Amino acid sequence: MRLNTAIKRAAGALSASILVILMAGCGATGEMPVTTSSEEARELLLEGLHTQENLRRDEARELYSQAFEKDPEFALAHMYRAWVSTSAKDRQDHITRAMALAPKVSEGERLMIEANHALWSENNPDKALDLRKRLVRRHPNDKRAHLILGFSYDGRDQFDEAITEYEKAIDIDQDFAPAYNSLGYAYILKGEYDRAEEAFQDYIRLIPEEANPYDSMADLYTRMGRHDEAIEHYQKAVELNPQFAISQRKIGLNLVYMGRYAEGRAAYDQALEMETTPRDKVVNREMTAFSYLNEGNYQQALAELDRCVEMAAEADLPFRLALVHTGACRIHIKMGNLDQAEQSLAACRRVVQEADLSPSQKDRFARGALHLEAFMAAKRNDFEGAMARAEEHKAKIAAGDNPMDMEDHHRLLGLIYLEKGEHATAIEHLGQDDQQDPYTFYLLAEAESGSGNEARAAELFSQVARWNEIASQSFDNLHRALGYALARPAALAALED
Repeated sequence: MRLNTAIKRAAGALSASILVILMAGCGATGEMPVTTSSEEARELLLEGLHTQENLRRDEARELYSQAFEKDPEFALAHMYRAWVSTSAKDRQDHITRAMALAPKVSEGERLMIEANHALWSENNPDKALDLRKRLVRRHPNDKRAHLILGFSYDGRDQFDEAITEYEKAIDIDQDFAPAYNSLGYAYILKGEYDRAEEAFQDYIRLIPEEANPYDSMADLYTRMGRHDEAIEHYQKAVELNPQFAISQRKIGLNLVYMGRYAEGRAAYDQALEMETTPRDKVVNREMTAFSYLNEGNYQQALAELDRCVEMAAEADLPFRLALVHTGACRIHIKMGNLDQAEQSLAACRRVVQEADLSPSQKDRFARGALHLEAFMAAKRNDFEGAMARAEEHKAKIAAGDNPMDMEDHHRLLGLIYLEKGEHATAIEHLGQDDQQDPYTFYLLAEAESGSGNEARAAELFSQVARWNEIASQSFDNLHRALGYALARPAALAALED
């Protein structure tokens, strides 16, 4: 599993009434200092960082909570607590608290906190990237500063730049395990599987008693279609950590990819018993729903999403609840049930309107609603209405701070032009969609087939069928997981034809 957090461990010394933890080589050219007023809080943070590095999120969450109980002004404890949040609201609460405390801490800490706020609360990856670059310039010998800068490049599909940062982190500390993990995933996304395997072998060598290195290697084998080896490594992760539900869940995913649907769902049921937070339980149930999509059973998939709705509502998870409603909307569109799709979209809007979500989260759902409305209009051959909604969608993106959102707009235009039968124009726009998303390639295959280029279409359908998507395991990535669950069986069917 990919490590999606920046972590700092160090020894420190007490200065006046404020404890400032200074890393080796302290100062502007050394590692980032960490500020707290409590020695106990410092020790708890260090222990939490160690468990978080090893993807033991539940333990880290408890340790961070104890840290800011000892020192309520401990900004970094709140920031790291946000990284291991149990819901969108939980994350927002802690990053807001960290931001409020940021003026009281060191410059490096402030840059790190503000970068996370830019990503999570402002949906502004350009600002986050700039802040992380400034952090690296201020503390060039801080391995974790390089690691989180690599995360920003990864998020922009700038994998060479990300690899450079991960290698700089390793140059600083040859035993820095998280950098090998991130390096492996960057190589997966570049399609350089041999190098990914080397990185994960180093990851296992450094911390062979931890579960996550085996999970990461299994993710590589999943992507390569080596499903038996993947399952073996996921099982090793679960043996080492019986609470490592993510690996148990991905055993189910591999069984689904092997066409062993009932066994896959049994594995998901086992993972459900292991999950420790309501959000994770909902995510697990979503994966069960998608197993039915892979099997071609749309009605049962919708029934499972109904269960997700009940679970998310009962646990007061409005962000997840809204996502599930939009997922059901997409399935109804695929089935041609446009009236039911509109009902699901209306349910999503009600949840978002009533929920205490951040402005950027509400804006995200508003853009998503326009996307779905435009697509439904195109399905009804109302292309004038579809393009009008698409223009609203574009205007909303232009008013924001995330230029990468334009990829979604190009996908929308690609979908509209596919419905119109203007395949060349659809291909032009889909070429500007997310090139790391297999659903993009599925749509491109449909467009190429429609234009009569069957050889290119077959190549793309084959690429989709062999993609073996692993990113679907991330917590807030329902749409990508759903997209692949819809695309993979369709691609396989197209290849059989």
